[in-house]
Amino acid sequence: MDQGTRHTLTVTSHDNAGITFVKMQGSLSATTAEHGNKEMKKVLDHGAKKVVLNLADVDYISSGGIRVLILASKELSAVKGQMKIAAAKGMVKEALEASGFHLLNRVYGSTIELCSTEEQAAAAFTS
Repeated sequence: MDQGTRHTLTVTSHDNAGITFVKMQGSLSATTAEHGNKEMKKVLDHGAKKVVLNLADVDYISSGGIRVLILASKELSAVKGQMKIAAAKGMVKEALEASGFHLLNRVYGSTIELCSTEEQAAAAFTS
């Protein structure tokens, strides 16, 4: 991993057909977690109920970063929303799988799910 990206996180979002697509780029670590939380809160405060979070360009995630995703999922669950995580790869995907992230479906129902692509994620939403 490029040490220069460890301390940066860029978050962009757009809406399409009732789904909010959020793209994170950089690192989701203890250093960037507060920024990640604020950006996800903005998305959720705008009424998003179906969120696809694209992690294709996230090159590092720590437990603090995983916490950002869990907090967003919990907030969505409270409003009967759902989040799908798309395109996580490399150590990010391994970290999510090793942390038992997929088991959150048992806790939150189908509110959170790991998907290979944005298209797969968008198709995975239930009404």
